[in-house]
Amino acid sequence: MIEWVEGGRRLAELEAELPAARRLVLENVVREIVDELRRRVGSTFALDELADAYADAGAWCLDVAQRTTGQTWAYDLSIVQTAAFDRFARSATDYR
Repeated sequence: MIEWVEGGRRLAELEAELPAARRLVLENVVREIVDELRRRVGSTFALDELADAYADAGAWCLDVAQRTTGQTWAYDLSIVQTAAFDRFARSATDYR
């Protein structure tokens, strides 16, 4: 989970430096990954279930990013994937 929080922080820092059009691209990718998480994990879940989903998420997160935009710079999973998991984790039944 620390990795996810770090991804959320890195996304916020990056977005503060980027022009609006690039921020929008990143937000769209993160939003689409969150939407896919909701389909895969459901709307009611615990953090351990989300951690299980994270273990094999790299391939499908990259696929989601590629379907969302042709901007290859937005495929950095260390940012978009982790930020999406951080955002989604806040809805976990056991999130503190």
